[in-house]
This record gives sequence, C-alpha cells and structure tokens, in this order.
Amino acid sequence: MFVGAWIIGYPFTEPAVDAHLIEILVGVVVFCVALARLIRPRGWVSDVLVLAGGVWLIVAPFVVSYGDTAAADAARVNDITVGCVLVVLPALSLAIALTASRAGRSADSRSASPRGGRRCS
Repeated sequence: MFVGAWIIGYPFTEPAVDAHLIEILVGVVVFCVALARLIRPRGWVSDVLVLAGGVWLIVAPFVVSYGDTAAADAARVNDITVGCVLVVLPALSLAIALTASRAGRSADSRSASPRGGRRCS
C-alpha cells in the first residue's frame, strides 16, 4: 500500500496523488490494526476496520476520479484488487470467529448439568 504508487509508476497529477493518499491512509489503518492485534487479543472491531478500509479502496476509484491515463487505470486495478483482498480476509476472520463462538457456547451448554450443576453421588 505504501510503495505501490512508485512500483506501478503513478504520474504526479492531482488524481494520482489522491489515489496514493487514499492508499497510504488505508495502509496506515491496516498497519495500526496489525500492531494492535500483536499487542492484544483479536476482536471483531479490528476485522471491521480492515473490512471498511477494503470497501473504501474498492469504492474510491469511482468516487474520486483517478483520471483517464494508463497509470490511473493501473491505480484503479491496484485499489480494487487490494480492496477485494481486504474485504475477503476480514470477512473470513469474522465468520471463523462467529463459528468458534457458537461452537463454544453450544459446548458450554452441553457440559452444564440440567440440575444446576450439582451431581448426585
């Protein structure tokens, strides 16, 4: 996200600068979320933040005009591709967390005794 503009070769026109700024902002959000997940346990908020960044990358080329040059087309393809990855991965993470949470609750309810937790000896 940070070096994509130089690798792809965005021109330094205003639309390309806007595209690069959007990519840097989303990259900072993803980087900060990754650091936060190293420090504390995962939560659904981090997945939602990354998913929102991915949605913004997909929508941004249509909302913010990137121009009609070949480099602008490359920026569009780059943003949509990376945005799709940033939507799919947190969506999978949320689905896995939801499935694990449901499985944990059903296992807890099966292990509880129907008589308030007391067993007769």
